[in-house]
Amino acid sequence: MTAIESEQDLVVLLDDDGTPTGTAPRLDVHGADTPLHQAFSVHLFDDAGRVLLTRRALSKRTWPGVWTNSCCGHPRPGEAVEDAVRRRVREELGVEVRDLRLLLPDFRYRAVDASGVVENEVCPVFVARADGPLSPDPDEVGEHAWVAWSDLVAAARATPAVYSPWSVLQVPQLDAERARLPLGPPPAGRLESSDADAPVRVTLDAVSDLLSAELAWMGTVWEGLAPAGTPGPLTDDLPGWLHTLLQGRGKRLRPQMCHWGFVAAGGTLATPAHDDVVRVAAALETLHLFALVHDDVMDQSGERRGAAAAHVVAAAQHRAARAHGDATRFGENVAILLGDLAHHEADRLVHTLPAVLRESWYQLTLELIAGQRADLTGAASRRTDLAHVEAVAVLKSGAYTVARPLQLGAIAAGATAAQREVLDRFGLHLGRAFAWRDDVLGVWGDPDVTGKPSGDDLREGKTTMIWALGAERLTGEAAAAMTRVGTAEARPGDVALLQRALEESGVRQDVEQRIVDETERAEQALVGSPLTAAGVAGLRAVARTVSWRSA
Repeated sequence: MTAIESEQDLVVLLDDDGTPTGTAPRLDVHGADTPLHQAFSVHLFDDAGRVLLTRRALSKRTWPGVWTNSCCGHPRPGEAVEDAVRRRVREELGVEVRDLRLLLPDFRYRAVDASGVVENEVCPVFVARADGPLSPDPDEVGEHAWVAWSDLVAAARATPAVYSPWSVLQVPQLDAERARLPLGPPPAGRLESSDADAPVRVTLDAVSDLLSAELAWMGTVWEGLAPAGTPGPLTDDLPGWLHTLLQGRGKRLRPQMCHWGFVAAGGTLATPAHDDVVRVAAALETLHLFALVHDDVMDQSGERRGAAAAHVVAAAQHRAARAHGDATRFGENVAILLGDLAHHEADRLVHTLPAVLRESWYQLTLELIAGQRADLTGAASRRTDLAHVEAVAVLKSGAYTVARPLQLGAIAAGATAAQREVLDRFGLHLGRAFAWRDDVLGVWGDPDVTGKPSGDDLREGKTTMIWALGAERLTGEAAAAMTRVGTAEARPGDVALLQRALEESGVRQDVEQRIVDETERAEQALVGSPLTAAGVAGLRAVARTVSWRSA
C-alpha cells in the first residue's frame, strides 16, 4: 500500500444510471464482485505532442507490470473530478497539469484481472499537458515513456494484451477525437523544463546542417562538371534532388541510434568525439537514401513516403518531354545514378573519420548489400525457411538501422568492452523487432501513414517472416494465391485474399508477439548494465518508437 492512497480513502459508489448511492473504502471495494463506482483516467501530453505511457509497478494489486495511460484514480466524496485529476497526477507523477479537458464524459468499462479482481467503473477520460519534469512514485509507476500518439494507436490495436484493458478501449475512442487532442505545440510555446529531447535534437540538427553544407559543396562541383549549354527539360540537377530528399520528412532513426549509443557509452556533446558521431550519422542518412532509391527500382515500387518514387518521377519527366528512348528504362537509370550519388556522398562523409569507425562503416555497407542480394535471390527461389528470412532481416534492416549505428556511436565515445557487449545484445534484439515491424507494415500498413501501397510486400512476393509463416499455414485458395503473387499469373484479388488469410491463420499475431518478445529482450539487456542512466532512458524510449511505429 502506498502513502498517497491509504485504506481510509473512500470511493463513490454508483447505481446503474450513474447516480451516487454511497461510499466505501477503496481497498475494500475492489474484489471479485466490485460494485460500480466513480473513477477517472487522464492522458498527458508533452509540448511536442507526445503522450505519456506508464507501466504499473510490479507491486500493484491488479494488472502489475502492465503498460497503461498516464494516470488513473478515484474522486473522493465531494471532490470535483477535475480537482481529483490534478491531485492524483501530482501525487503519482509529481507534476501539475494544464489545459485539462474532458473528452470522453461517458466512458464506462468492466474488466477482470488474472487474479480475479474486478474493475467496474464509470470513468470519464481527460487529456491535459504535463507542466514540468516527471517525478513518478515508484510504488505506482515502474517505468514511463513518451511516445507519438499514432504509434500508441497502432500498438494498442496490434498488441492489446500489452496494455491495460481500459486504456485499450480508450485509445481508439480518443483517436476518433484526434482534432481535440493536444498533439501540437501549445500556443504559448515550449517549456524548456520539460524539453527532455533537447540533447538528441542537438545531434539531429547538426546532422541536417552538415548535410546541407556537404550537398551545397557537391552542387558547386557538379555545376563545374556539367556540360555547357542550356539545361534540357529532363532531370539534370541530381545534387539538388538529393538535397531535397535528404532534408525531407524522414524519422532520422539511424542518427538517433548513433546519438544514444554515444550517450549510453558516456559520450559528451560539443566535443570532437560528438563531431564524429554527427558525421557518421549524416553518412547513415545518405546511405539509407541510396538503399531506398535502389530498393524501389529493384522492387518496382511506385511510391515512397507518400510521393512518387524517384524512378517514376524521372520516367514521367521523360514522357512529358517526349524524349527519345524508353521512358521506364530512362527513369530506372536516373534513379540508379541518384542512388549512386548518395552512396558516393556517404563515403565522402566517413573518409575523415578515425580508422576504427571507418572499419565498422565498411562492415555495415557490406552487410546491407549482402542482405539485399539475399532478399532478391530468396524471392526468386521462393525460399520459405525461417533461417533465411531471419538472416535477411538482420542483414538488410536490423544491422544498418539499429545495431551498427549504436556500435558507431559507442565507438566514438570510447566505449568499454562491457558497454559494447550490452549495446550489441540490445541492438540484435531491437533490430529483429524493427525488421518484423517492417514486415507487418509492408502487408497491413496504412498507405496514408506509411507512404506506400498496402500489401506491397505480398504483391512482390517478398520472402519475409510473414511469408515464411504463411507458407507453413495457408491452404486452399490462399496457398494458391501465394504461388501466383509476384508472377504474371497474379490476380487482382490475391493481395486482399492473402491479407485476410494471414490474419485469420494467426500469422499476424505470431509476428506481433515476436516483436513484443524481442523488444522485451532488448530492454532486459539494459537492466543492471554499465551504460549511463541517460543513455538507458533514451534507448528504452527509442525501442518503443521502433517497435510500435506505424510508418
